[in-house]
Amino acid sequence: MPSFDTAVASAGEDFTAASLSGGVRERAGAVLRERGLVRLGRLGGREDVLYAAGRLMVGLWPHRDADPDGLTVIRDTGRHDGRAGFAGLGRGDLDLHTECAQQPQPPRLLLLACARAGDAGGESLLTDGRAILSELAEFHPAALEALSAPRAAFFGGADGHFAPVLEQLAGGRWHLRLRQDSLARFSPEAEAHLPALRRAIERHTTRLRLAAGQGIVLDNHRFLHGRTAFRGERLLLRALGDPHPVVGLDAGFAAPWSTPADAGASGQGTA
Repeated sequence: MPSFDTAVASAGEDFTAASLSGGVRERAGAVLRERGLVRLGRLGGREDVLYAAGRLMVGLWPHRDADPDGLTVIRDTGRHDGRAGFAGLGRGDLDLHTECAQQPQPPRLLLLACARAGDAGGESLLTDGRAILSELAEFHPAALEALSAPRAAFFGGADGHFAPVLEQLAGGRWHLRLRQDSLARFSPEAEAHLPALRRAIERHTTRLRLAAGQGIVLDNHRFLHGRTAFRGERLLLRALGDPHPVVGLDAGFAAPWSTPADAGASGQGTA
């Protein structure tokens, strides 16, 4: 499994909250469009996280677990271990997933900021859906066909949502949606190909350990995220929202085999 240095480093510079204006914000948007991920640094606390989110997002998503200001504190509450849909609020492993996969339209951007690192473990896991798509298309086309069917999966409980795992959009673009807990059910055709999907995810998963003051912003329609188990008082702040127009994200992400003409037709010309 690749490390932070070999994978996330390709996202380029660390952006600070204070720098996210004018041309710097546009540059952060370009990195997000191309790589699906932006690194943040020197975050001083909750106000910095809110400011960074406000520069990159239009409003904050009203998540079930969020505080009144829109941020969610991700920590071990001592009350949620073993509860379906609440694994992020424990200290165990958190399977790679799309945030709010059960929603008809999950939030596009996910910001995670480390306020306090744990004593051990707690590495963030990231998988680029573009790499998953590339592997399935080249080596497992039947899996891609089954996983892109409109009712390939049902995510959530009674108010959940049928959706493809990999949805083909207009202009040669794709949308990834997945969860791997007990609130995910798959059609027989899709379930037969889950081993190939999980092997592709494992092969392309990178891990990083965020230190206090570091953060990342992910394209939640492209990247899966998760976490390893941890010890100690690990605490992250999370913001969810849709991209600010300056960020310039088109729907989904470009397929690895897209031509420059395809990319240009979609608007921004980037992934």
